[in-house]
Amino acid sequence: MQKSRCDAILLLSGGIDSTTVLEQLTKQGKKVFCLIFDYKQSLRKEIAVAASNAKRLKQPYKIVSIDLGFTGSKCSLISKSRISENRSFEQIDSATPTSYVEFRNGILLSYAVMFAEVNGINDIYGGFNGLASGQYPDDTYSFVKAFEKAANAGTAPGFKVKIHAPFSRICKSEIVKLGRKIGVDYEKNTWSCYRNGKNHCGKCDSCLQRKRALAIGEII
Repeated sequence: MQKSRCDAILLLSGGIDSTTVLEQLTKQGKKVFCLIFDYKQSLRKEIAVAASNAKRLKQPYKIVSIDLGFTGSKCSLISKSRISENRSFEQIDSATPTSYVEFRNGILLSYAVMFAEVNGINDIYGGFNGLASGQYPDDTYSFVKAFEKAANAGTAPGFKVKIHAPFSRICKSEIVKLGRKIGVDYEKNTWSCYRNGKNHCGKCDSCLQRKRALAIGEII
């Protein structure tokens, strides 16, 4: 194990949650190594946005390519299945969506834990937003803590890792409120849409959740 000059690792996408974590850690003076995953997802634009944010905040990053297609998943982000559109918030908030990538955060955290152990970094962060992000079971605080326990059981004696999920128990509009206070420009520096158009489509689950969070986050 080599000792890194970085204070933490962050699983970084182009979305609201992890971008806010990145801004917070940067303003705390931490050097954060950003792991950006290209898993052949439909929202390709988020990869470029995430890399742009890491560069803008002068944080080191790596785009990691993995292929989840071999699994035969029917997830709409990595297959030809149709992306859900124009669903009500009741539907979005009550059932696992077609955009659920099976065990995605477990897979990504496994990469992060290995990188952490190799480089002597003891803190891993994610923008995990619990079930508030759309009923993803691997986005919850309980999952993160269970994974942390497994990571510490499965790494070398003497190495300890803590996996942080600072937003796992609050709603996305509260994340926006926190982000606005520290100067996060969500309109300019984040991308949430499951498609890759010039602008957000405004119809997919992620766009609808984004619109709700930004609207409520402005007034609370």
